[in-house]
Amino acid sequence: MWVVEFLPAWLFYATFLIGVAGLGASFIIGLLPFFKQYVLPARIIFTIVLVGSTWFLGAASNEEKWQQRVRELEEKVRIAEQKSQQVNEQIEVKVVEKTKVIKEKGELRIEYVNKLVKGDTVEIIKDMSEEERQKFLVKQKELQDAIKNCPVPRILVEEHNKVVDQK
Repeated sequence: MWVVEFLPAWLFYATFLIGVAGLGASFIIGLLPFFKQYVLPARIIFTIVLVGSTWFLGAASNEEKWQQRVRELEEKVRIAEQKSQQVNEQIEVKVVEKTKVIKEKGELRIEYVNKLVKGDTVEIIKDMSEEERQKFLVKQKELQDAIKNCPVPRILVEEHNKVVDQK
C-alpha cells in the first residue's frame, strides 16, 4: 500500500491522538449550550479520523512486519550464498586435485604401456617376486608376438604412438 510507505508513521499516531482528543473534547464541549449544535458533526468527523488512523496504523504495523520478514530472509540468503561460495571453492579444489591425479595416473599408464611395448621392463620387474616376474615375462612375450603379428598396418600403430607421445 503506497500511502503507508509514502507517509511517515508519526503522522498516523498524530491523527489517532487528534481523533481521541477531538472525540473526548466533543463530549465535554457538548455540555455547553452554544456548541451543542456542532457536537454531532464533530463526533462523526473525529470518529472517522480515529477509525481511519487506526486502520492506517494497522496497515503500517503489518507493512513493518513484512519488511522485517524480508530483511530476515535476505540475511538467510546472504548466509546461504556465503556457504555456497565456500562449498564451491572446496568442490573446485577437489575437482582440480582429482583431475591432476587422473592425469598423473594416465601418464603413468602410458609410460607403463610404452615400456612394455619397447621391452624396457627393468623398472617394472625390479620389485616383483620371482613367481610374479615369470608370469610377467610370459605375458610380455605374448605382447611382443602380438605386436609382430599385428593385423593392423604398422604405419597406423606408429602414427597412434606419435600422437600419444605428444600428449
